[in-house]
Amino acid sequence: MNCLLCNRVIRSAWPLSFLLLPQKYQMVPTCEQCLSTFQKIEAAKSCPVCGRIQSSTNLCHDCQKWQVKSNYVFHNQALYTYNAAMKQYMHDYKFQGDYRLRHVFCQQFEMFIKAQKPSDFVVPLPIDEQTWQTRGFNQVIGLIGDLAVTNLLVMHRKKDEKRQSQKKRQDRLRTINHFQIAENWQPKVKNKKILLVDDVYTTGRTLRHAAETLYTAGAGLVECITLCR
Repeated sequence: MNCLLCNRVIRSAWPLSFLLLPQKYQMVPTCEQCLSTFQKIEAAKSCPVCGRIQSSTNLCHDCQKWQVKSNYVFHNQALYTYNAAMKQYMHDYKFQGDYRLRHVFCQQFEMFIKAQKPSDFVVPLPIDEQTWQTRGFNQVIGLIGDLAVTNLLVMHRKKDEKRQSQKKRQDRLRTINHFQIAENWQPKVKNKKILLVDDVYTTGRTLRHAAETLYTAGAGLVECITLCR
């Protein structure tokens, strides 16, 4: 088997039990050298609200600002920091459309999501129609693997509007809310605990818009989880 990122051959030493119960073992599609370029976030060294890596567990500067503006509960956990290796990965996976690369993190990310407190609905952030046409897949759903999800949000964006990834920070923060509750789902959201899932937390504007939409529909608690921050 070759590494999905560098194409080097991955050599694994399997125990004898592999011959008897091969279904218990999963091939890791990425070599150790490539995996070592991604930096995991430790809870003890991250912002308790957004998951940003830092030297303490105090609120980061961004979350202090959001706290003044927001009147609802918001919390995000992230598995990796958005370093140079992750930036290149996202470029190849999302923007070059290499759907095979979902396998690099889907096993880890699925386990990370399952380790969270139970929710009524696990909701991947949707993409708009224009992105579906150009990319052909929702990168968040690809990262989730076989985890059962509920697509109760929809996203509508004007054709001539830039995507978040194409905007500078201040433009991202000024972006209007593009999310809506899917048809017939609004009554089912009331008082429910919902876990929102996204690939990257940058400014937090997108996830907060999604959370606001769910809270407005009557959700009891909305929490978030992202692959990276």
